Amino acid sequence: MTSIYKYKESIPTATKHENPIVLSKSELNKLKLNVIKQLNKVALRKTGSPIKSVKIVNEIIKKHQLATATSSVPKVAKVNDRYFWGLASPGFPSLASIKMNENEVNRFIPEVANTGLRSLLFAITKKCPLNCEHCFEWDNLNKKEDLPVSDIIEIIHKYQDYGTTQMMLSGGEPMLRVNDLYEILQAAKLGTDFWIITSGLGLNKSRAKQLKKSGLTGVMVSLDHFDAKAHNEFRGFEGAFDWATQAIANANEAGLVTTLSLCSTQSFTTEDNLRTYMELAKKLEVTFVQILEPRATGRYLGKDVTLTKSHIELLEKIYIEYNSSSIYKDYPIINYLGYHQRRVGCFGGGDRFFYIDTDGDAHLCPFCENKVGKAINFSAEDMVNLLGQYDCSDFDKSEI
Repeated sequence: MTSIYKYKESIPTATKHENPIVLSKSELNKLKLNVIKQLNKVALRKTGSPIKSVKIVNEIIKKHQLATATSSVPKVAKVNDRYFWGLASPGFPSLASIKMNENEVNRFIPEVANTGLRSLLFAITKKCPLNCEHCFEWDNLNKKEDLPVSDIIEIIHKYQDYGTTQMMLSGGEPMLRVNDLYEILQAAKLGTDFWIITSGLGLNKSRAKQLKKSGLTGVMVSLDHFDAKAHNEFRGFEGAFDWATQAIANANEAGLVTTLSLCSTQSFTTEDNLRTYMELAKKLEVTFVQILEPRATGRYLGKDVTLTKSHIELLEKIYIEYNSSSIYKDYPIINYLGYHQRRVGCFGGGDRFFYIDTDGDAHLCPFCENKVGKAINFSAEDMVNLLGQYDCSDFDKSEI
């Protein structure tokens, strides 16, 4: 999928890291104007009608506000001269951000079949030394690898051509294939942001710099407690907390966008715990905190892990406060998938993202265990159409 705009893009040089949250109102307003300008330009080029393009842009803005509970100028971070406001959105300005806007505009044009993907979550290895309490790939870990690097690159190129603006590479522990990660990133085409989802294992300074040089945008490090002992127990590995926090420091120094990912269990979801966690996140100077709700899949299969209504109400309160209150203006941006899904529905199943497991099989999302088909065997269009024939009934989309 070729962009309709010429945009010269290269891998930015890492700059000295500091708190990435943008506090200047003038800078935020200028950014808003530039984003809307780009979106309008895309819509006008696609429709040929100023009236239609304005209508489409307004609809996109309204849906974003509904999904995120933010104003038209949400909390924004800046890393290496690119702006980030959501984990599902590539950095701006970039080829990926143009492509994302093209994809969103295409959704309002009936004759356009290809609307691209926001994200592809791709588990590239079964290997992992940890013993995590909530692992959804538990039944597949440390078995024989089935995905050669050549297949991974072929699949990635296929979905880049389809218009995918973001690739999240996970596992297992993807850092155990670090040399393959370098090869994958170097083989990738421009126009897509690449992330790794990791425990932090082995993400030292030199590897962080090499990953950045190879084309990595950011790292998402799993950290499930602010207390070292509690996190180590959750992950089933002594020292997991220390390597996670050091990995964040190394990634920050390399100029990568950093995220902490929290599985907020029933026992963890208290106001004191969440606020203490956010203090640690601010201290570590991460850009995002992702909050995940536990699901009864993988190692949690058959267990009562679902959050209660009061748990969810608390998470939504924390999400809104830290993203919109002036009190928390210099804290990391919270990304809370449950909030979005309850307002606008799930974006999985090939709508805006789907999941490829460690065998190369496509799933509606990481928590939907049914395999739909081998990603290597289908074109991107055919796979997305196939995914659209299924429905994941595990998630309750109703309002809380």
